[in-house]
Amino acid sequence: MSTPVSRLPTHTTDAYTQLDDVPGGVFARILLQEGIIGERELDKACRVQKRLGNNKLLSSILLELNLISEDDHRRILRKHGKNFRFGDLECEMGHITLEQLLEAIAIMKRKPGKRIGEIMLEREFINERELAQGLSDQLALPLMHIDLEMLNLEVVKKLGHSFLKKNLIIPYEEGVRTVSVICADPLNSTAIREIEERTEKKAVIAIGVRSVIETLINRLAQGAGSRVAKDNRDSVLDIVDAIFLSAVRNRASDIHIEPLSDRVRIRLRMDGVLINHTEMHPDLALRVISSIKVMSELDISDTRRHQDGRMFREIGHVKVDFRVSTYVTLYGENLVMRILRRDGGLKSLEQLQMNKAMLNRFKYEALEVPTGVIIITGPTGSGKTTTLYAGVDYLNQPNTKIITLEDPVEFAIDGIMQCSVDVKAGRDFNASLKAIMRQDPDIIVLGEIRDKLSAEVSVQAALTGHKVLTTFHTEDSIGGLLRLIDMGIETFLISSTVVSILAQRLARTICPDCRQAYLPDPRIARMIGLDKETLNNHAFHRGIGCATCNGTGYFGRTGLHELLVLNDPVREAILARKTSHEVRDISCATTKLVSLMENGMYKVLQGLTTVEEVYRITPRSHSNRTVNEVVRLMEEDES
Repeated sequence: MSTPVSRLPTHTTDAYTQLDDVPGGVFARILLQEGIIGERELDKACRVQKRLGNNKLLSSILLELNLISEDDHRRILRKHGKNFRFGDLECEMGHITLEQLLEAIAIMKRKPGKRIGEIMLEREFINERELAQGLSDQLALPLMHIDLEMLNLEVVKKLGHSFLKKNLIIPYEEGVRTVSVICADPLNSTAIREIEERTEKKAVIAIGVRSVIETLINRLAQGAGSRVAKDNRDSVLDIVDAIFLSAVRNRASDIHIEPLSDRVRIRLRMDGVLINHTEMHPDLALRVISSIKVMSELDISDTRRHQDGRMFREIGHVKVDFRVSTYVTLYGENLVMRILRRDGGLKSLEQLQMNKAMLNRFKYEALEVPTGVIIITGPTGSGKTTTLYAGVDYLNQPNTKIITLEDPVEFAIDGIMQCSVDVKAGRDFNASLKAIMRQDPDIIVLGEIRDKLSAEVSVQAALTGHKVLTTFHTEDSIGGLLRLIDMGIETFLISSTVVSILAQRLARTICPDCRQAYLPDPRIARMIGLDKETLNNHAFHRGIGCATCNGTGYFGRTGLHELLVLNDPVREAILARKTSHEVRDISCATTKLVSLMENGMYKVLQGLTTVEEVYRITPRSHSNRTVNEVVRLMEEDES
């Protein structure tokens, strides 16, 4: 790579061209063209890069000098991905290091005709999903996943199995003038041209993960397609059933049907992350959405108002409740379905994947305290309800009266009185809260603290000798305490009634079928508390992507927990209205509080998840603890 010039001519094509051969230069050129930085800022970054021997991206230098923001970086990559060379884009996105990019370029020069993406894959610099995602970002093509149930076998027959296997292409839809295909290599112009010649239609290209496409083609060859796919795609109900079946088989928690300007995208939330599933023509999608609205008892004639509904279906011998929500957008109704499987059953406290020391504290210092408020907190989809029900089941004894108020009831538990909010029947949340206190309960379970009224009821119930279990939407355990103060609850009431707050997240676990050793990015590792010595002396793993995990490298999830059991120093800090930082320091020093990030770091060391996953989902929290101190706290009392 050439050395950057010390001075750049004012807005000339030559200046822009010179930048293209500098590490991170394409990104800097776009910043300059968009007016986000000026030539003075760029010149400063180039001089720093030159002093470093061209061993650092210009974008990284600009970020470190605070000349651009992280938002600027993300926005440019999202908007101008197609203007980057593949290797540059992967490097800017953090999928590979600059050293790996330079090594791949050197190999490519020695082996003409070999693409840089293939080299990166062979050298295991990236996994199959990262390769597919990079191509999607670079070429502005959708990254999609599809199941046999969504295929049109007539198109498959036209192309033939040998052609599909040779070119790793799956055709899935045929319109009047177009045929839609998913391919591992969207730059294979010869194969795409042959598709258009055989079908006499224009090919609409999407990108798929190589191993997933291979598995699908093999299943077609084994005759699976003849058993499940439909030759006749006229039935909208068949398509709806196929979407439902795919979601249930893939353990999805939500289905998203999203209208875009020229198409409708279907995505599944799997292990907490949205994965592109398929796309369809707006006319077909309109009929699919209308069918789902009918099943959910929504008004299909009303497309200008947000609506909520529910339905129950049996999907592949699995009983499923769907919560359906429509939201009116610029291009039509966006439909989201939450999937609640009835076959999952209740989890016990032992199945929540807490370490033994924390589990014992949660049982004996929180749940078994006779009165007070116990709060489970975290964002939507973090497993709060599962933990809440596990706690309720643990407390469910013949001599105890437990009464709940939920919206809706998600699991039926024998022996407790469960009530679901029903506004149409006059059972709204506030009216039911007042009625609960007249039912002589020992334990009250509120699905969620929604507002000041539900917070006040929880506190007042605890003051009158009841035990209250509920959930809250806050970032961490300390945030739960401060949020109650923000809602107007007096500090003396909080300090005298709140027993414990358990914050949690769900981290994706490494796929067992494609698990491989790797060295994490030292910068990200430091951010979650791992020191250099641990990085050098410990084996770390990640999934490289395979058919089992749909190319993500992850399969299933594990819980990360942060348990705060209030003691006198913490209560005094609340009464004194200390800051969140001060309350956290006091809690760590006196209550054995282990943060979500520290818990995640421990599970990385156990080989359950990755550094990147913990960094993605946990709130940033300052800690002076060493790795050994965290491990000691997590393994305390386990012998």
